[in-house]
Amino acid sequence: MSINRFDIIAIGGGPAAQKCAIQATKMGKKVALIEKDPYLGGGCVHYGTIPSKALQETSRFYRNLNLSTVHGLQTPHIDQLTLSELMHRASTVIEKEEDVTREQMIQNRVTTLTGWGKILDPHKVEVTDSGGRKKIYETDYILVATGSSPRRPANENIPFEDGLIYDSDGLFSIKNMPSSIAVIGAGIIGSEYATIFSHIGIKVHLFDSADRILGFLDREISEAMTGYMKHAGILIYTGRSIQNYNKLPDGKGIELTTNKGEQITVNQVLISRGRVGNVDNLGLETVGISVNDRKQIVVNENYQTNVPNIYACGDVIGFPSLASVSMYQGTYVAKHIFGGAPHPVDSDDFPIGIYTLPEIATIGPSEEVLKERGIDYGVGIAKFDTITRAQISGDSDGMVKILYDKPTRRVLGVHIISDKATELIALGQCIVNLKGPIEYFTEHIFNYPTMIGAYKNAAFDALHKEK
Repeated sequence: MSINRFDIIAIGGGPAAQKCAIQATKMGKKVALIEKDPYLGGGCVHYGTIPSKALQETSRFYRNLNLSTVHGLQTPHIDQLTLSELMHRASTVIEKEEDVTREQMIQNRVTTLTGWGKILDPHKVEVTDSGGRKKIYETDYILVATGSSPRRPANENIPFEDGLIYDSDGLFSIKNMPSSIAVIGAGIIGSEYATIFSHIGIKVHLFDSADRILGFLDREISEAMTGYMKHAGILIYTGRSIQNYNKLPDGKGIELTTNKGEQITVNQVLISRGRVGNVDNLGLETVGISVNDRKQIVVNENYQTNVPNIYACGDVIGFPSLASVSMYQGTYVAKHIFGGAPHPVDSDDFPIGIYTLPEIATIGPSEEVLKERGIDYGVGIAKFDTITRAQISGDSDGMVKILYDKPTRRVLGVHIISDKATELIALGQCIVNLKGPIEYFTEHIFNYPTMIGAYKNAAFDALHKEK
């Protein structure tokens, strides 16, 4: 095989491209990964999943310092973090992740090409380096895994480039720690940052045009999270859109005017209005690959585009835009191409983790979806303030909600709010994926006291309601 020819070329340096590349090399294939930046990791490592979760952990640690009296400890009270303190852990983690990712590519014999990848035809990709030099590589298959960018609505005249208004990617270039911030959009990203900011002493105003935050969640979970946000001091404005962004003199802030006529003044603004696929200047139109109105590549159930040997996965194809699912998709693509028997996973069967404070994690359909499907279901709930381990640790906010099919006893969904929700969901995920019964939780022994004990209490609650 020619030095410039590969079995598969992945365009992008994030989780989807990495896992596809690694899986393909494990199957004996020659693989190239093209990344436009000199570092690997994509948005996941540099301005998305990893840094935002590092900020969440710093915010959680700061909050817990100021709650130390729960354990009878006397520690100095810190009124507010500095910007450097807030960003310190994120910077450290990003640097480490860059090193780990690069080492994984080397260990797995993946050829890394730095430059801009552009598809010339179904079997040729051009790479332009930082000096403008171009080189063409041949390949049997192509994977487009270029990620996404924050959506900037063109018709709303939002003055982004002024150091006062940011999108979620630009947030890490923030120059000054605000005393107040407006978050426009109460989806996953907006809600995560709203709680992160509020727990480090920043006044947060959270706006969304829908009638509730995180509207895709089980309503009971969404409403409970609304309560925790309000208790943390977040001011929530649902059914609102921003009609005007008025910059105050001398950079003193932004005055927002809502569709209800309200005027709110804040130091800074975070726009979180969804994301669009990174598809510009990739040569997609040259080979006739379809994209939708969010610039997301349209694929089939095997992540193939309408050009059979060109695949796409990760955030560039849209929902669910989770790093965990992107990794799965990348591995799936390599197996589908090279005969590795990929395992299809239905959207009901993968977990969703939302890194708010407290966290939210779900697996399976919501109660509202089960009603729409006409399923005869049962519900069990356990509040963490009744769980011994939560009382010991002080993590008593939240609940475990279990949904199950009454005729078959099968657990269909688990929905959790807790500081440890994204870890606790693993047990529920196993039972859902393995089609286990609700009685699993009541008939087996769990360590005591543990947060996992909430599953047992929720199951007993469900069975009690059947009597």
